[in-house]
Amino acid sequence: MDAHHLRIRIERDIADKAMAMARERGLELADVMRMWLTKAVLTGDFAIDLNQPAPAPAGETRAFFAYDESPWAPLKEVLDGELALALVNQFVANQTIEIERLMDINPPDTARIRELRRQRDVARQVLSTFDPEDPDATRTVIERFAAKRPPLQDRTRRASDDEETS
Repeated sequence: MDAHHLRIRIERDIADKAMAMARERGLELADVMRMWLTKAVLTGDFAIDLNQPAPAPAGETRAFFAYDESPWAPLKEVLDGELALALVNQFVANQTIEIERLMDINPPDTARIRELRRQRDVARQVLSTFDPEDPDATRTVIERFAAKRPPLQDRTRRASDDEETS
């Protein structure tokens, strides 16, 4: 490693307090100094001049998908399994909410309610037989239950929102 070694003089009481603070965080004072200096270089400011705060750091410029996948690779199957379970549970919940909403309408739309119940029962069956450790089953469930379009807005909320904007 190409490094520059510094030797600095610090007053004893300040050094003792700084070392104690670093130890509380599981660091050594040299680590803290390196981190502080690195941050100062990255922000272009030591943040000690004239008691002014450091400028806000620059925003993230890389795309959300531009990251190193290697640390996540061992967890991908587990995360996909959890995603699949969450998608099916969300589908069941959405169907239940829609069924309850349709039952409150007078007269209820019995054909639509019957279809929603059938879809909900199929999803419950998927939940009861789904093996989240099976990558093929997980992929199938995600493809089947992932939203292809934005979810419908809650009709009661949309109505109240319309009243507020008018």
